[in-house]
Amino acid sequence: MANFKALRQQRHAQWLKDLRQQLQVVVTRQAEAIDGSLQIWLFGSRSRGDWDGYSDTDLLVVSPLQKNAQYLANQLLDEGLAQDVIAISEAQWLALPKSESPIWRAIAEQAVLLLDQR
Repeated sequence: MANFKALRQQRHAQWLKDLRQQLQVVVTRQAEAIDGSLQIWLFGSRSRGDWDGYSDTDLLVVSPLQKNAQYLANQLLDEGLAQDVIAISEAQWLALPKSESPIWRAIAEQAVLLLDQR
C-alpha cells in the first residue's frame, strides 16, 4: 500500500509541474492582453489530494480587474487546461474566507497556488 501511495504522490507532483508549465506558456502568450497581475489557483479534488481517475481540473483566476481574470479564464478553457475555470477579482478572492457560502470558504482554504504573476 505504501508503494501505491508514493506512486500516486509522484504522479500528482509531475501532473502539477506539467500544468504549471502549460499555464505559464498561456500566460506568457497572452501577456499583452492582460493588464496587471494575476494568480491561478487549483481547487477541488486535485487540491485536496482526494482526486481519482474521474476528477476534473478546477482553476480559479484572480486579477485586480475582473475583465483580465475573465479573459484569461476563457483562454485556459480554450486551451483545454481545465474543465472548470472561475474568474474573480482580487477583492472577491480576499473576501472568500469570510463568505457565507461553505463552498467558497472551502475553496479559499484548500486552493493551491499554481502561478503568481505580480
